[in-house]
Amino acid sequence: MPAGPYKADHPLTCPPPKDRTLKDIESLITHFIDVSWGPVMPAGETGQMIEATKGIAGYFMTSDASSMSYRTRLRTPSFAHLQQIPSVIRGQMVPDLIAYIASIDFVMSDVDR
Repeated sequence: MPAGPYKADHPLTCPPPKDRTLKDIESLITHFIDVSWGPVMPAGETGQMIEATKGIAGYFMTSDASSMSYRTRLRTPSFAHLQQIPSVIRGQMVPDLIAYIASIDFVMSDVDR
């Protein structure tokens, strides 16, 4: 790793360094607000998909430029697995449905999010 700072010096993403917070009141206030309220997210929408243990999980957030998201939505892999059952099982027999449900390994608490 090259020499130099390893943290970003952006006030919305990282708290100020400890030596600055002990000497500068503005840095102390910024650190206090970031820790107690959290960072201020810019207004807009964003979505990100990550690889989870049972498939792809999606996180979608809407912000109104406050310290908390206006709306947060999770889409877990179990929900997508259950959605595909009607198209995969159409025309099959009941024992095939039971085997298919057992093989996709979904979690009902994930589906409810």
